[in-house]
Amino acid sequence: MTESCTMVVGWHVTSRAIRTGLVRTGTEVVNWDVCRLMRCCHCVINRNKFMDKWVVCILLAVCLSGCRQANVNKQIKQGTDSLQNETVASHPVDSLAYAYLESGRIMYENGDKLGAIAEYNKAIEIDSNYAVAYYKRGKVSSDLKDYKGAIADYTKAIKINPEYANAYYNRGWNKSNIGDNTDAIDDYTKAININPKDAESYHNRGWNKSKIGDKKGAIKDYTEAIRINPKYADAYYNRGWNKSKIGDKKGAIKDYTEAIRINPKYANAYYNRGNTKSDIGDNTGAINDYNKVIELNPQHIDTYINLGVAQYETRDYEGEIATYRLAIKNCSPDADLYNNLGRALYDLKRFKEAAEAYGEGIKAFPSDGKLYYGRGLARNQSGDKNGACEDWHRSSELGCLQANALLPLCGEK
Repeated sequence: MTESCTMVVGWHVTSRAIRTGLVRTGTEVVNWDVCRLMRCCHCVINRNKFMDKWVVCILLAVCLSGCRQANVNKQIKQGTDSLQNETVASHPVDSLAYAYLESGRIMYENGDKLGAIAEYNKAIEIDSNYAVAYYKRGKVSSDLKDYKGAIADYTKAIKINPEYANAYYNRGWNKSNIGDNTDAIDDYTKAININPKDAESYHNRGWNKSKIGDKKGAIKDYTEAIRINPKYADAYYNRGWNKSKIGDKKGAIKDYTEAIRINPKYANAYYNRGNTKSDIGDNTGAINDYNKVIELNPQHIDTYINLGVAQYETRDYEGEIATYRLAIKNCSPDADLYNNLGRALYDLKRFKEAAEAYGEGIKAFPSDGKLYYGRGLARNQSGDKNGACEDWHRSSELGCLQANALLPLCGEK
């Protein structure tokens, strides 16, 4: 019987998540009572005590005329993105446009993304050159998977402020999402030119270079990201993935190991290190890594399949069978799991159990020709020739060419 096992080479981490870019002007507070009112606005919204809470919010924001504008000195980002110094066109905090901007920010933080867009629209209607408003609206559009709309907003922000590094970064991220990897690389390059110490821009540019086949260029960018941030686990991981692709298996294993040292729960790094160890014949090492993946992520089907293959290579046949049974218990139904379990039992001449395993697979996947083919082999070895022929006929109907070669055993030419 010809075994067909899925050996998943692995994947690399997608580019870092888009920067939220909640850029706010720094303020010098000269009227504490008014500024406390703004903080009360947050309380009103969070506690939901007023029906027209957004109107209240805007009115309170307008009251910020008691706060004077100072130099832009800080930007606030959600998630794990690193802070990046840049110059962003500010706006007077006592303006109505800024009030709408703040209202939109608060709506966004409270989960009302469409409401946030409406507020940013109003800010832009008042001031069509408000770069930060375009930037924030682009962020919300990206969250809503309107990547082209986000790109248009980031482009407008960049036109207003050509030094807006985060706008280039986020535009590149959105271009990558629509498959425009070459233009994404250009945007990350511009972001790097503005801020050469931005490790994430190097990382994402490397990811896009890898997507277009420039593995060596990707490795170079990941290396630079690591130089800037030596604890950048994803950069080590993705550099390892690309090294593996160009044949540097030992270098790949070293990078995966470093990613794991930084993040001991990095399941993908264990998985790909296991795959790479398997590639160089270290099946024992691969088994150890696959077991760690299952410990961290018990629902990852490909790990069970690859673990079973490694156990087969080390002649741990009972272990292989146990692996497939555990996968069937823990994971979503998968035809390859049933096929591999049936094949493993067949190899041990446990033909009745093999037929039963294939049968369970057929219940879940009645249109999978390989399962009928395998059950036919097991039935034939068990002395059930009629059942075997029925299965081979069905397998042939479903397009399994291997079954055609067995039909003469059923008295057919």
